[in-house]
Amino acid sequence: MGDPSSYDDLIEVLSVLIGQAREGLEASMLLLQDEADNIIIQKCRDISQIEHLLDNVSSLLYAGIGHQLYLRLLEYYKPIDSEGANFYWNLYEEINA
Repeated sequence: MGDPSSYDDLIEVLSVLIGQAREGLEASMLLLQDEADNIIIQKCRDISQIEHLLDNVSSLLYAGIGHQLYLRLLEYYKPIDSEGANFYWNLYEEINA
């Protein structure tokens, strides 16, 4: 077996890296939040633009962030394209299963 202090050092480094990655994801989420706000405020009905944003936000769901943003955008999208919204709802359920 290896030196226990080297394991502690490795755990410390990994902890810092994970924290930095999470901070980066949260910063990305703020940018996506702004984009979602603009879509909703401007009453955008561009399906490809909305779906592109849902795709981006869905990647954050795997890290445990972005749930409220995703659901808010999905609620906005539902009356525009119910079939598309159903796909994204199923994706949300799959990610959170």
